[in-house]
Amino acid sequence: LCASAPAFAQSAARQCISDNPAQRASLIVWDWNNLVKTKTALSAGADDLKPAYDRLIKDADKAMSLPPQSVTFKLKTPPSGDKADYMSIGPYWWPNPSTENGLPYIRRDGEVNPERYDDSFDNARLANFSMSVQALAMAGYFSGNKGYAEKGAALVKTWFVDPKTRMNPNLDYAQAVPGKSAGRSFGIIDSYALVRLADSIGLLEHAGVLNAADMERVRRWYSAYSVWLLTSENGKKQRLAVNNHGVYFDAQLAVFSVFAGEPAAVDVIAKGVMKRRIPGQITKKGKLPHELDRTRPFHYSNYTLQAYYDISDAAECRGLDLWNFSTKRGQGLRKATDFLAGYSSRMNAWPYKELKTVKFTGFYENLLRAEAAYGQPDYRQKTRPYRDKHISDRVNLLYPG
Repeated sequence: LCASAPAFAQSAARQCISDNPAQRASLIVWDWNNLVKTKTALSAGADDLKPAYDRLIKDADKAMSLPPQSVTFKLKTPPSGDKADYMSIGPYWWPNPSTENGLPYIRRDGEVNPERYDDSFDNARLANFSMSVQALAMAGYFSGNKGYAEKGAALVKTWFVDPKTRMNPNLDYAQAVPGKSAGRSFGIIDSYALVRLADSIGLLEHAGVLNAADMERVRRWYSAYSVWLLTSENGKKQRLAVNNHGVYFDAQLAVFSVFAGEPAAVDVIAKGVMKRRIPGQITKKGKLPHELDRTRPFHYSNYTLQAYYDISDAAECRGLDLWNFSTKRGQGLRKATDFLAGYSSRMNAWPYKELKTVKFTGFYENLLRAEAAYGQPDYRQKTRPYRDKHISDRVNLLYPG
């Protein structure tokens, strides 16, 4: 899918297509060069990657015993009466203490209601499915154990292919608010779990465990879901969002379009990012005001950058350089990256109030991705305060030093 894209300075080193002529699977966010580099290093006994690899194999071994995952297994039924429709409730909505039945739910920003993750709904199931397939696909590739990949393929076929268990390509009932709404546009962010899944499926295709017919069905599903994103009322509303939700809409549509074999849509998305998203969301100092106003500003700033990075990776498949794009006022992803990176070793100087203790997982990953994108080792050096805590994270295998 990326083979015909013209190279430019920043993206010349990133490889979307496997060199193996018999296994020409594509990646969108991940980079074949990095995967090959990691696999070679692991074969040579690289000590720095061993903790991440060991954790990956542990996760993959656990996923080997995971039963099939499907939206049809949830305990509650969506208003449509069809369990194949995805269903979830909003993360920050809680039972109303002022009413006998708890309705309508009330909002407590930044405080997640654990009800969202029980078996009544699909959010935890989707996340578990996505992370498990990712672990199995990566473990299969790095270890050479095809059994991991075969298990991953079985899970993928249950979710996307089997007529009895496949999910309907919509999020009509995502992030509902009991007593208020059966489903909201904000719920579209739930399907971000399918973004990294696209590259996991690319690895499974590379392993030969998903045949051409399987891949065609999965790609058709992603295509149908992309159409739903563009035409549904929820999708139309979410596309207009001016905060991280709008960026995550773009990120999903960009990656899904490339995966489905319809990459021309990325041109429109990238132009919208340059014309509207970046000028409307990033200041000339690199701040993201819509995210800094939240109860967890550091998290949401990094979280938003993650989606921008995904769009930038997808845009490379069309020869478009969003990584280095800057408005006349100096607004751009590099500036936003540098603003957050500047607090790497001085979080005590972070001037924004946080509801909870700051977690650095997203920040750590963004710095590794920034190093890969910009070729600047300074970004990796800024991970040092958090390296020990995140040494076993999978991202280390995706972006080796």
